[in-house]
Amino acid sequence: MRSVSVLVALLALATVMVAADRAPAAAAYAPLEWQLTFSTINKLLDNNDNWSRDDRYLVADTRETYGGGIGNSTSVMKVSITSGVETIIYAPKYVLDTVGSKQAPGLGAASFSPIADEAIFIHGPFVEEAQATGVYYGTRNRRGGVVKADGSGEIRFADMRDITSDVTTPGAHRGGSHRHEYTFQGNRIGFTYDDQLLQSYQRTIGYMEPVSKHPQGVDMWTALLIKPVLDAEKKPGDIVRAADDRWVGTLGQFRSFIGNVVEADGKTVTSSLFTVEVPTSVDITSSNSGTKTTFMTPPEGITVRRITSTPASGITAGSIDARWVGYRATAPDGSAQVFIANPRGSDKSADPAMLPIQASFLPKNADGGLRFHPTGNSVAVLSDSGVAAICIKPGPLFGTTTWLSKHGSDYASMTSDALVWSRGGKMLAFNRRVPTYDSTGKLVKDFNGNNFRQIFLTNFPDNNNNGIVDALEDGVIKNSAGYLAGTVAPDSWASVFGLNSDLAEKLVTATVVPLPLTLGNVKVDVTDSAGMTRAAQILFVSPDQINFVVPAATAAGTAIAKVTTYQGKTYSIPVDIQASAPGVFTANATGKGVPAAIAVRVSGSNQTPENIFTCATTCTATPIDLGPATDDVILLLYGTGIRSAKAVTATIGGTKADVLGFAAQSQYAALDQVNVRIPRSLAGKGDANIILTVDGVKANVATINVK
Repeated sequence: MRSVSVLVALLALATVMVAADRAPAAAAYAPLEWQLTFSTINKLLDNNDNWSRDDRYLVADTRETYGGGIGNSTSVMKVSITSGVETIIYAPKYVLDTVGSKQAPGLGAASFSPIADEAIFIHGPFVEEAQATGVYYGTRNRRGGVVKADGSGEIRFADMRDITSDVTTPGAHRGGSHRHEYTFQGNRIGFTYDDQLLQSYQRTIGYMEPVSKHPQGVDMWTALLIKPVLDAEKKPGDIVRAADDRWVGTLGQFRSFIGNVVEADGKTVTSSLFTVEVPTSVDITSSNSGTKTTFMTPPEGITVRRITSTPASGITAGSIDARWVGYRATAPDGSAQVFIANPRGSDKSADPAMLPIQASFLPKNADGGLRFHPTGNSVAVLSDSGVAAICIKPGPLFGTTTWLSKHGSDYASMTSDALVWSRGGKMLAFNRRVPTYDSTGKLVKDFNGNNFRQIFLTNFPDNNNNGIVDALEDGVIKNSAGYLAGTVAPDSWASVFGLNSDLAEKLVTATVVPLPLTLGNVKVDVTDSAGMTRAAQILFVSPDQINFVVPAATAAGTAIAKVTTYQGKTYSIPVDIQASAPGVFTANATGKGVPAAIAVRVSGSNQTPENIFTCATTCTATPIDLGPATDDVILLLYGTGIRSAKAVTATIGGTKADVLGFAAQSQYAALDQVNVRIPRSLAGKGDANIILTVDGVKANVATINVK
């Protein structure tokens, strides 16, 4: 009878705490998406706020139907989400040259108001204006047109454009505003801006408010939030460009954006995440609208913060409750993932609560379209040609992914983009490029020869309106080693994390091998995709967690783990089963930090084991000395979900490392071992991330230190 003490040590069962940074499994949910529109007209949602205030309609522009780009878009339409009926709500009387360079007016990037039955969108110069001035549609010649959504076509403008006055009319701008976004309460409109008069200044961001002093003939006073610095005058800390902006907080207390900032050498420019805090007490009329020779300046009382010192990308997102800013960045494994941060936070902060957090652990990159659920408990993002919802509520569900649409290589040709969550949080809309046919059955393409962009919808299954997918309410199953595989494998360690602290009466650990099928009156039965049910061996139970071995014969596909608690209550938890689902055990039992591994120094015929970590209140990496050139240092990594792999590769510190072998560790149930040689070129590297890739799937990232 073998002891189970090594397994207990590796799984750190007695000390496992449910931490917010442990993430992610993929929840099994039968995703449903459906095509809403079918006409031979492009319908671009374009990363705007397209849902009407009552969630009955979507608004879109029609660019690339008759000509390329926004300059050749001829109309703005609304679409009923129940019938798919398309209604033009604005089309100018005259449109100029839809296929040439002299375009007018140009329409695009439409958003519905959250407080009125009207939409705002980019509107370029009217035809008569363009012909009179010789200045046609362009990024520096547009403003926010507002139209009633009743089809009357009545147009007015949110902002004034003044390029003729020596001193710009107070509250006007002198260029092009675009991607207009209302706050959640409709009290402000944010926008991105390009200046017509002083074109050496790069793109920046601004906002509008309907104050009494606004210029005549328009609705609002316009001000910049960031005055970019000219390239010739830049110095460390200066922002030379700002864009990809969104409101954070119901009243627009913050504006998040990606800023191109000058680093300490005065030359390097990094695209980083920033926020501008704009208290409701700020007097927008304290801004300066500039002159023909001086640039606009922001109002008094705003605060600009740099959140990340490392690169960030994508259109940012903000939660309604102002808890979070969302953005894309590179994860330790090299993939693009979703990160969230406090809008007053910093990756340089000494306070852990103010540090950015990796929120997604998607097997493929997070591609864009980042959105927050109205509760702030989930985000949605496009990935792998589909829509993924990710729980970000602190606790055991944090980072758990649920696919809300079809995804994968079969849908790669149906380009997906422009994801937008409904105001009530029940549905999401997005664009796909799909084959479109006219009334005669003929396949028709858009102006550029592409399939038309159509609108698709999918549900967010959340019956109790808490912003968390219903399928997760019974709990979640994760890889016991890495906590981020997204799947589990047959004959591997898996963990059930419950939400109600009622799984077991108390902490109980098995003491015999074979492991029992019932422990503390708790059972786990796994029914696989072939309909076969098998009892799982259990090593550990507690009120919040169960660690068990996935039965070796479990078929690939969606399985259901039926958990019977010590009181006889049952939970049915879906889980995805794949042949390989790698996880690497770490010394801190978090799926992060130094691996629970040993190093073996091979010097001639001698092999000497060496510790690679030490533990006190936490476990830290012990520097590994690679020694003379005649020595080899081999890492013995322990994991799970690896034994059935066809191929395992590794990098350490970004350098390819030789995998000398991988197999089931024969002494202990479901435990796998991978032997990896540390490249000698890493001498002096310091901290180095280890990334195992098993049949194309990356394991959690562990970190060693190389002296």
